[in-house]
Amino acid sequence: MTDCRVLVVDNDPFTLTSLVNSLENNRIVVAGRAGTAREALAIADAVNVDVALLDLDLGIGPNGIDLAHALRAKAPEIGLVLLSTYRDPRLMVPDVLTPPPGMAYLSKREIDDFGQVTRQILSVVASPLRQRTTHVSKLASLTASQLRILQLVAEGASSQRIADERGVSRKSVEQAISRLSEVLGVAKDGSANQRVRLTRAYLELAGKIDQKAGS
Repeated sequence: MTDCRVLVVDNDPFTLTSLVNSLENNRIVVAGRAGTAREALAIADAVNVDVALLDLDLGIGPNGIDLAHALRAKAPEIGLVLLSTYRDPRLMVPDVLTPPPGMAYLSKREIDDFGQVTRQILSVVASPLRQRTTHVSKLASLTASQLRILQLVAEGASSQRIADERGVSRKSVEQAISRLSEVLGVAKDGSANQRVRLTRAYLELAGKIDQKAGS
């Protein structure tokens, strides 16, 4: 059994129970389980926690990164591991989410076996503040503003509506869409299909659809 004590947070009861059971089967001590940020913070105040294993989307209220910052404020060297269907946490709320230093990020769609989770937990215990990658490589060059535009395109927003929200010109929006198409490998043919393809790319990166679905 490892010496680390893990706090598990997920707002889905089935997923929460599955994570707890998997950790215990891998001989890792679960110090507490919670379905909300408030419950998690109360547990962190009451018991000693070495690592927090957090879902990114916790429903209404604070998300996993908000909670990670709050936990780090309480315990500056707590290890943090974030789980999500999103391939990049910035895809959820692009303008807001900045992960705490040293946070490890795992996309649920890319986990082949639970050993990957336990290895990340042990890694952040050993080096809680070491810099880690929190996005897939092809998104690294995109800014939060560009990711927000991708999100708005996926929601069906027109270029003018996007320009109004972002406080930029329509031309700037079209240039951003062109850049997104280039990075994501979407054909830039000037047709409506380009936006459909960008929407599909976003849904794949957000883990909403499988990469090969419908292909």
